[in-house]
Amino acid sequence: MAFKWKERQAIIDGYLAETGRNQFHPAEFIDWLGGKPDHEAYPWFFGTDDATAAREHRISLARRMASGLRLTVKVEETKYTVASVAVREFPAYVSPVAGRKAGGGYEPFDPKDKAAMAELRRQGVVALQSWLRRYAGAFADVDLSAIEEIAAEDSRVALSA
Repeated sequence: MAFKWKERQAIIDGYLAETGRNQFHPAEFIDWLGGKPDHEAYPWFFGTDDATAAREHRISLARRMASGLRLTVKVEETKYTVASVAVREFPAYVSPVAGRKAGGGYEPFDPKDKAAMAELRRQGVVALQSWLRRYAGAFADVDLSAIEEIAAEDSRVALSA
């Protein structure tokens, strides 16, 4: 609640008249006003608890401290790039076909290893070709050209395994 100039003047004049003083002392004014909860200015000074009033006072002090100063701020422009993330699932272990006759076994799969990736693709193409042959009748009315293209594209690799 902010008072206009005339209202503030009337409040202070009332305080001076009631106390008989001819000079305004802010500390005495607050003490005088503290005993008058019905006064129109009371909520302005005593309308909040002490902790809130102390915080507001400190904020006011900080504003006065920064008033008139020049603040220099460094602004950095950050270039943003769009990253695309491709999530792929791989088996943890693969059994290479070439080593199966000798007893073979499973080997840990590393997607960065070109030989391991080629082996997985060979096995995938063989499985895909088998699936296409097995379910050709069930999907006769469905366009499987994209799947057939993948199976045919790598058929040379699959047959050489």
